[in-house]
Amino acid sequence: MDIHGSLANNLQAAIAGARRYRGHPVHAETVSFWSELLQHARLLKANGNEEASTIDPLLAELDAAIAERRATWTVNG
Repeated sequence: MDIHGSLANNLQAAIAGARRYRGHPVHAETVSFWSELLQHARLLKANGNEEASTIDPLLAELDAAIAERRATWTVNG
């Protein structure tokens, strides 16, 4: 996965987006990106990446935000 900026910043942006889109249409690519970002972060953490060791709260928050809001999203495209 090619991300720009820090892993933590990308997770925080995804969390903010998930909150902002509650009850609104979301492109399938957006949901896919958020899911891929979670997988990427978990993989880095499992491999002992130094930056990934500090992101547990963000991983949990994004995972919960996606799960909670997936039922309210209308996926476009």
